[in-house]
Amino acid sequence: MSFITSKFPVFNEDPFLQYRPFPENPTNFFAGHWHEILGAFVFYYGTQIISAPVSAHYFGKPYTSLPPKIKVNFDIHVVSMIQCVISIAILIPMWNHPNWANRVEDPTSSIVGSSDYGSLVSALTVGYFIWDVVVCLQHFSVFGVGFLFHAFAALYVFCCCLVPFCQPWIPAFLIFELSTPFVNFNWFASRLPAGTFSDKSILINGLCLLITFFSVRIVWGLYAVTLVATDMFATWGETPLFFPITILSFNILLDLLNIFWFYKMVAIAKKKVFGKKSKPVKAE
Repeated sequence: MSFITSKFPVFNEDPFLQYRPFPENPTNFFAGHWHEILGAFVFYYGTQIISAPVSAHYFGKPYTSLPPKIKVNFDIHVVSMIQCVISIAILIPMWNHPNWANRVEDPTSSIVGSSDYGSLVSALTVGYFIWDVVVCLQHFSVFGVGFLFHAFAALYVFCCCLVPFCQPWIPAFLIFELSTPFVNFNWFASRLPAGTFSDKSILINGLCLLITFFSVRIVWGLYAVTLVATDMFATWGETPLFFPITILSFNILLDLLNIFWFYKMVAIAKKKVFGKKSKPVKAE
């Protein structure tokens, strides 16, 4: 992967810092980037609100005839689709940053290193997961404990990046979003009337979903946790132990949750192959 990422551009500056209304001299990263956290939250919340009339106009009766809870879920998947595209785009300039690229020679920088751009990516992601936690709480009957835990754990981990702790590792875990477009397409295809999407496109998307989810969230996810744990142990005692212990614990639990979701996806795919009906599983 280093051969590919070495070709990526490296960003250090945050172009939005100049628009922070206050404080003039922030004493921590949260104070320095609070406006970006708020802006991201408002953007995703606004997108959820706008999704309803836009979806009603674009899809018509197939959307307006959906039950209220399914409409809410539909709008949330629209937000998720937009967020995953943004996340994949903004993480690219972090892959080749020295704090990440030189982690083998300098594990300390990979754990406590930071940049204005990395803090921007952290802030935007925190804003999204604040929205995600709010949505999971508002509609707990729809999403349940699993998705609420995922949202809270992800929020905590990315908040730690603004301490800063493990900020250079953002691309290694935010890359999980590569599977999200296929998850969302699968959900839309299962809720909209038959014929909205061709059977061929649904089949191809299903295969891409299984491949990317397994490759990125499980294989790479477990490998990335091993790597970050290696750097944490190499710098053990240089930072408060609370951060590595909680972050590793949450990441291991999230990996187990991804394995469970993948198991459910495979079970559903097998039932479809044998002609049995089943409800699709939404994965974050």
